[in-house]
Amino acid sequence: MKDDIKHKLGRNIKVERIRKYLSQEKFAEKIDMSVSHVSKVEQGLTSPTAIALFKMSKVLNIPMEEFFKDIDV
Repeated sequence: MKDDIKHKLGRNIKVERIRKYLSQEKFAEKIDMSVSHVSKVEQGLTSPTAIALFKMSKVLNIPMEEFFKDIDV
């Protein structure tokens, strides 16, 4: 279940990043994260910190809740 949440969260982050026409490289630079870490988050291999989620929401100009759509606990 935990891995499923990470996978869906990562997918949602990736969808929003692509929707804003940001490459992983540009996105990583804007949120002060390595490209490899962004990739791992988007693949659901690791979870972003709350601070990283906050930065992502600001860069993508969406509420943090958007990252959790379609995720049931």
